[in-house]
Amino acid sequence: MLDFLNRAVTVDTYTLVVVAMLSGWAGVLTLHVLSRTLLALVFIPGFVLGALIMNYAFELAGIYPTPDRQTNVVIACTVGMIVALFVLLICLRVTAVMAGLRVQRHQFKRA
Repeated sequence: MLDFLNRAVTVDTYTLVVVAMLSGWAGVLTLHVLSRTLLALVFIPGFVLGALIMNYAFELAGIYPTPDRQTNVVIACTVGMIVALFVLLICLRVTAVMAGLRVQRHQFKRA
């Protein structure tokens, strides 16, 4: 965990720019698709975290899809954001189901 935090803080400028650009555009797309500003603002840190974690995982596992380092950073960040999107959507769905169950439990029963 400390190794990940150390590498996340000391990433190079190119990786930061790629993560910022991809997360920003993903946030804009999320805003247009979901039409909820707060949800887009919640999803953006998730996208950033997913991109950084997958970039770290690619380096740690030695996964290099292409010989070019910059292309590998873009691929790793994109895959990380896709995985983060799935995780965020699953969490969103689980919370919606749990909220529905809670509301259903507290509703008045008709006789």
